Amino acid sequence: MREPLMNTQGAIDMITPPFKLLKSHLVDAFFITTEKLYREFEDVIKSVERFQSGRIYFITKRKKIRFKSARLTKDCEVEFKFSDQGAFSSAHRIPVSVLMHGASDVNKVHFPRPEALQNYMRLVDSEKMYKEILIKYPNAVGVLPTGGSIKRNDRAFTFHLLLPIDQTPSDKNRHSIFAHQLLRLFAIDEGKYEILYIGKAMELADRTDGHSYIQQAHAECPDDEEIFLYFFTPQYESMASRDGSILVRPKDYKKLGENKLVLIAEAALINYFAPEFNVHHKGSDIKKSKTLSPLKKMGYTHFVSECIFDEYDYAFETASVLKNKDHAKIFELI
Repeated sequence: MREPLMNTQGAIDMITPPFKLLKSHLVDAFFITTEKLYREFEDVIKSVERFQSGRIYFITKRKKIRFKSARLTKDCEVEFKFSDQGAFSSAHRIPVSVLMHGASDVNKVHFPRPEALQNYMRLVDSEKMYKEILIKYPNAVGVLPTGGSIKRNDRAFTFHLLLPIDQTPSDKNRHSIFAHQLLRLFAIDEGKYEILYIGKAMELADRTDGHSYIQQAHAECPDDEEIFLYFFTPQYESMASRDGSILVRPKDYKKLGENKLVLIAEAALINYFAPEFNVHHKGSDIKKSKTLSPLKKMGYTHFVSECIFDEYDYAFETASVLKNKDHAKIFELI
């Protein structure tokens, strides 16, 4: 994923000196379905660092994709087809090791690459069968299909990953692979990633508690679409010049503190994208915003907002902004 640094020459070419600008860009991006905030997924998602550190979030509407079929082969591959509004995709296969290599319960020293892990995998139909295999192959990794505590056969494929040090199926070693995750691995573009709401979340509770806009998004979502949450961490860079050639990088913006800086980044994103559910900062003159007034008092003449990513499922759009993976805007503060 491309997480850009300041395009210095580009900014200078577009801004007449003298200037003093601050730029925010989004890093540590990831997304989840809303159900991962609750039930058996809640403790898992709370442990994800990018979720804990995320400060900006988007409520988005995407095309609904479901499994037509999904099964484990004897070679420990997931074989599946997608169902898209009555049409079925061709069959796809992917090794379980590719899906699981990033999991915390996989030892990267013993299994530095997915193929190394795949060589040890054995499809089992019970805990007893796995323990019998361990007698002959003490380093075997068992893959045990399961429906999980909540059936989601069309949305997720669930299995236990059994290890010599963790031989009993449990919530801890149960893993769910969602249809949209497999779409990413095969670079299948769903075609729509509409932002409905942009907000900030400075505390963990802001990301997990019931959210009225999430509820509204679900209530108004058509049957052929579904709601996703995207999380980001904004980073900031500054630049100033009297003549456009000699540059300095002021650090005074750091005095504002993280909360005010996140508010500024959020306001600029809302103003640019104008999501349907947001009320404040839409269609307004950013120069008159109280949120950005601290920057003006520090002598900043411009604020640059960037939302730029390489992946197709970060190609955002709204009713007023066309779909694109490269969104950037310069706001004049004077």
